[in-house]
Amino acid sequence: MGTSPLNPSRRVHCPVCGTERLQLRSEPDRIDRLQQTPSDRVRRLFTADMQLYHCRVCRLQFYDVAQAVEPAIQQAAEPAAEQIAIADPAAAGPTLIGPAMTIRGRLSSQEDIVVHGLIEGDIRIPAHRLIVGLDGCVRGNVLAAEVLALGTVEGNVEARRTFAIRATASMNGDIHTPSLSIDEGALIKGSIETA
Repeated sequence: MGTSPLNPSRRVHCPVCGTERLQLRSEPDRIDRLQQTPSDRVRRLFTADMQLYHCRVCRLQFYDVAQAVEPAIQQAAEPAAEQIAIADPAAAGPTLIGPAMTIRGRLSSQEDIVVHGLIEGDIRIPAHRLIVGLDGCVRGNVLAAEVLALGTVEGNVEARRTFAIRATASMNGDIHTPSLSIDEGALIKGSIETA
């Protein structure tokens, strides 16, 4: 269900993990997190036909803002077709480590990181979110604000806010976090400290 009901030719992806395994919802779920930037909230006030999606992989809810903005962007782009647009780096999504990519060494970033490949080394993003995708693998210690593990993590993890381990995940190392959620079926080896 990764297509827009208003435009079936356009694919809809989760803004965090990138999957198309989405469920169309009529109203927000009170349990799972709803991702809305301040600009999304303003657009939501003026555009009633935005669709609400629920990601079945990372349990994130989000509005398909691009669906409502698409016609306006096309109209604005037609007169300026000859101008070269430079993207704002701050407006970009998280850093994506693709499935064919391997990184060896210490990694730090000032934005969220989504890992679908292999990272061999420590990751340090104390104010941001780390998502280890289904095929992703991290071999090293992790320091992040939030961690979502769908794949393999081999090393100690310190998540300053939350750590979610899904059923498809394999965790081998010590965990230190104030809030921990573990799905049934997840493999965990190591000690857990919640404080």
